[in-house]
Amino acid sequence: MVAGDWLPRIPAATIGRPRIADRVVQRPGVLRRLKAAGSGDLVVMSAPAGYGKTTAAALWDFEDDRPFAWVRIDHLDDDPAHLLLHVATAVVRLTETDRTLLRYLRGPGRPALTHLVPVVVQILEDCGPLVLVLDDVHKLSAADAVTALQMLIDEAPATTTPALLGRHMLPVALARRRLQRSVVEVDQEALRLSVEEAAEVLGSVSGPHSDATVAAVVDLCEGWAAGVILTAMALRDGTALEALTRRNNLVVDYVVEEVIDRLDGDTATFLVESAVLDRFTAEQLDTVLGRDDSARMLEMLYGSGNPFLIAIDHHRVWYRYHHLFGDVLRGRLRDLAPARFRELATRAADLLERDGDIDGALLQALDAGDRTRAAALVGREAVRLGFDGRAGVLARRLAMLDARTFAEHPDAAVARAWLGVTTADAELIHRSLMLATRSDHGQPLSDGTPSVKVAVALISSLVGAGGVNDVIRQADVVRAAGDRLVNPWWGAATVMKGAAEAMRGQVARARALLESALPVIEDLPGFQAAALAHLALLDLAAGDDDGAVARSEEARTLVDKYDLCDVVPMIVVYATSAVMAARVGDEVGARRAVAVSETLLGRLGHLSARTALLGHGLLAWTAAVIQDPELLGRHLGAAERACHREPDAVALVQRVDRVKAMAAGGTRPLTAAELRLLPHLASHLSLQRVAEELVIGRETVKSQATAIYRKLGVSSRGEAVAEAKRVGLIAD
Repeated sequence: MVAGDWLPRIPAATIGRPRIADRVVQRPGVLRRLKAAGSGDLVVMSAPAGYGKTTAAALWDFEDDRPFAWVRIDHLDDDPAHLLLHVATAVVRLTETDRTLLRYLRGPGRPALTHLVPVVVQILEDCGPLVLVLDDVHKLSAADAVTALQMLIDEAPATTTPALLGRHMLPVALARRRLQRSVVEVDQEALRLSVEEAAEVLGSVSGPHSDATVAAVVDLCEGWAAGVILTAMALRDGTALEALTRRNNLVVDYVVEEVIDRLDGDTATFLVESAVLDRFTAEQLDTVLGRDDSARMLEMLYGSGNPFLIAIDHHRVWYRYHHLFGDVLRGRLRDLAPARFRELATRAADLLERDGDIDGALLQALDAGDRTRAAALVGREAVRLGFDGRAGVLARRLAMLDARTFAEHPDAAVARAWLGVTTADAELIHRSLMLATRSDHGQPLSDGTPSVKVAVALISSLVGAGGVNDVIRQADVVRAAGDRLVNPWWGAATVMKGAAEAMRGQVARARALLESALPVIEDLPGFQAAALAHLALLDLAAGDDDGAVARSEEARTLVDKYDLCDVVPMIVVYATSAVMAARVGDEVGARRAVAVSETLLGRLGHLSARTALLGHGLLAWTAAVIQDPELLGRHLGAAERACHREPDAVALVQRVDRVKAMAAGGTRPLTAAELRLLPHLASHLSLQRVAEELVIGRETVKSQATAIYRKLGVSSRGEAVAEAKRVGLIAD
């Protein structure tokens, strides 16, 4: 299992102005529209594949004095963090502005809307007048990625002109911009080739033609640029125009067939098989296709003016096929040579997995029909994604798998259970673990888990449906599978056991377990944060207020860095942070932590009684400190109900009792140090002897005792003891 910082991939082929043909047809009408876009305007160019959107924007780039930053959207950009880093990288490389902010954007777990968008806006402000072209925006399907793009457009400085190119347009508040006259729209109709432009295309590809032929081609292709080009190629190669017009199917289907059929066998095979990759280099094709001449083949195809093949960088290292035609070519390979298609998809998955492109490898594994590999790819990073604040990526990958994969492959079922843990979906956890157990063949899992039994035990220890004693039992199953050298989950299980021991009141045992786990869970930030929060509570109970605050702040820093505010098990971190903030007088910080904790507790539902008891008890304590009766009543009541479901968590039950006592009569709650002193007041020891017992100064004991009298509303040591017994702070 590999965890820790997120390492995004920004392929060089997806930034920079695309290469266009030397004899490209000028589009004066389209260019007039585009050049009318001023600073702050939004340009929207939408049309089906093959209408020349990218070419028109590239011509605009040549005509306009402003710098153009190009971003070609791909499947990775459905993650808003990746999308924003992609944009920023394109701008920084073009304008040579300060790269410092790119390192910030590459950091994992930062909220896209509140942290990353402002950084990209700052980069745009620093670089001055700029046209930002985002090509293929139709590939964005995730709602959070679209929202991030919308926010970036709305907040971009007036010096930036965003231009969105795609087969269909995203919801980017066009109606408002139309009213403001701040949008330039170029649609399919505007991109249709005129008769004059179509004649120029035909002439450049296949020589001059009569007006009647030009008109017939324009009518046949309805101004579709790709169709005109392909028809021109067919005419150049001797196909009669009548043969084209007599076809009932789409012209693109006909011309693709004609082009492939007219190539020699090896070239046609290369053309079809190379389309297995969405974008590629000659070296990659040699690896996947088992060839050694891919560079020569690409040069030959590109040099012949083949419209299928597009060079997507100026050095002609990276290529792709026209998206529509690439789909056609892949479909042809799948239909005519299914075994070869699966073989090549498997090799492509090997290549992409080695390159770290798990999403690309997963798509290829699915194309190859390799459920085992697809399950392993999804399972490999499941915990890292869930506990690094990337649960959305995990959910997207899981959505690609079918029911049979979950039923037959434990990797997939366990990965889905981990998603259920992060979202507190009890039904999903139960169903997934049941499938994993049924399909267990005794093999280790792809993330390094020794067995399905260990995976089930670890997840069960997090859920703790059987109470704190069951948590310890399940954690011991995981720990027994090997130490940290052979078992990637030894540290995580040790955290779960230590937390359960703390809840049972076994302080020394809990502290030893939690502290032994810390050095081995640095790559598991969610577990590390939980361990620190539990240690902070132990420090607080021991009277070490400074140590408690430091541990809590360290835990909170981790969850903020990795954006774990949506991960339900982080209730302990936020609720502990609320208590610490309240105790140092930071009511604003306390209420912010309370708000996050309440959201997570709401999502927790009835999944884990011990987590509910812990969270509600800490929030009740926070409410008592900041003197919020309504908040106190709500969480104290919920905590008391949870006590009945988790009676073995005696330390948590006692904490609830102390909070009830501290809040009795509206008095201010006692601090941990005062609570530690209180039982000694019931003894016959002098204050000096008490100070010696507690290893603190006599004046400190005296000042703490005075504070206790004041808070309990009494005036003597005897009255303090009596009142403390009455409200349950010390036993009779």
